[in-house]
Amino acid sequence: MTSALKPDTYKQLKKEIDSRGIKTKFIAEKIGVSPSYLGQVLNGSRKLSDSIALNTINELGLPVEIFLQRS
Repeated sequence: MTSALKPDTYKQLKKEIDSRGIKTKFIAEKIGVSPSYLGQVLNGSRKLSDSIALNTINELGLPVEIFLQRS
């Protein structure tokens, strides 16, 4: 299945989390995943699923539109 999200969404989310000074552990707990899993996703060593991306986007209060691929 093809994702509707931009391929670099994980990089954008990591940048946003880092710029806010938020700990990965805090976000991971809020979205219901382990900190190590989210860390791997944000570093690009694991694939970012749409559901994890959307949960993270929502938790950060970001508009989902900025992460969507344009057709």
